[in-house]
Amino acid sequence: MNRTRVIFIVIVVAALAIVGMAALVRLLSDQPSSPLVVEQRGPVNVRVLTALPVYDWINEAAKQFNAEGHELDGNPIQVEIISMDGLSALGKFDRDEFGALPPDVDLENLTPEQEQAMERFPTAWIPDSRYLPELANVAYKERLGRDVFLTDGEYRARPIAISLFNWGLYNSRAEVLEQKYGDIDWNVIHDAATAAGGWPELGGEPAWGFFKLVVPNPSRNVGGLAAMIAAAGEYYDRTNITVEDVVNPEFQAWLKELMGAVTDFSSSSAYTAEDFALFGYSVGDGGQLLESD
Repeated sequence: MNRTRVIFIVIVVAALAIVGMAALVRLLSDQPSSPLVVEQRGPVNVRVLTALPVYDWINEAAKQFNAEGHELDGNPIQVEIISMDGLSALGKFDRDEFGALPPDVDLENLTPEQEQAMERFPTAWIPDSRYLPELANVAYKERLGRDVFLTDGEYRARPIAISLFNWGLYNSRAEVLEQKYGDIDWNVIHDAATAAGGWPELGGEPAWGFFKLVVPNPSRNVGGLAAMIAAAGEYYDRTNITVEDVVNPEFQAWLKELMGAVTDFSSSSAYTAEDFALFGYSVGDGGQLLESD
């Protein structure tokens, strides 16, 4: 069995464990004289929210799983894959658009409306980054008094794929920056972004204008927030960043200068790396991007 199949089956097993426990509770609550037979209620639907970069991979695994005809207590299991970028999914969890049940609800006596809400709620989530379920848990702790996504135990959140964070610059621009500063890092990019004379001051062509930074819109792509975190790490020269670090006025001023080199956050899409490749210098000169993008 290859790695893809193993990972996907683990996800489905985690989702079905919840369904299996509910069936067991119903069985144990029956009268002793009642036969121990699970009520046939039709297909077991497993809804998996999946990050866009891994959608094709996960969707193919789901098709293979569905084609194998798996069952739970005689009921067929059907896995539905829903592609959704992590920030959109987080927003839906924050606004409770998936419809979480109240903490005091009786799971054995759900109303038709509550059953429909359960059908809409995702069984599992494969987000773009581990921090997203943690942020969703913050909202649900306030609403329900507990986490929705497990943080410990066998079914805790664990990475199933890792995407590297890379510098992506056009060769002509990278060569100029390396000749002037050496290895490219966020401090170099900050110096380039704040160069009052633009590219001529850096040693580049006058026609290039000012340095234009490429960073995904942080409200549409987790790569944008990841870029800011990476920049903060280099600013403080350490790997752990605290809230106090982020709100530090000096860092805020430095970050504002850096992000001022982005052409237009409001018009940037969730596919910044693709736009960078398709539309060239009009998008920017370079920046730090997720390899998966």
